[in-house]
Amino acid sequence: MCKFGGRRIGLVFAVGAAVGLLCLPAGARTFVSVGIGFPGPGWYGPPPYVYAPPPAVVYAPPPTVVVAPPPTVYVTPSAPPPPQPAVWYYCDNPQGYYPYVSTCGTPWRQVQPPPAQ
Repeated sequence: MCKFGGRRIGLVFAVGAAVGLLCLPAGARTFVSVGIGFPGPGWYGPPPYVYAPPPAVVYAPPPTVVVAPPPTVYVTPSAPPPPQPAVWYYCDNPQGYYPYVSTCGTPWRQVQPPPAQ
């Protein structure tokens, strides 16, 4: 087992590689790096996963229902019977009532109208 900590071993490899690079000709330089160790005190790991809130529930308003009003029924009142005259006129020659007899040879007589049927 090695008495050196993980950082000291990494430092030794880094110094050795740097010395090796200085001794080689410019065209033959190669760099190989191997890192062994644990994260230092500034490393906190990946950020925590943030769960997204559930999607908002959207309620649609109920559909608008339009109810047509019932059709308007117009009732035409029946015409009242024509007013009956208070007095009728009767002719003796020719016999009959006015306006069925238009001319009368005798004077017209005022009579009560017959009762309505």
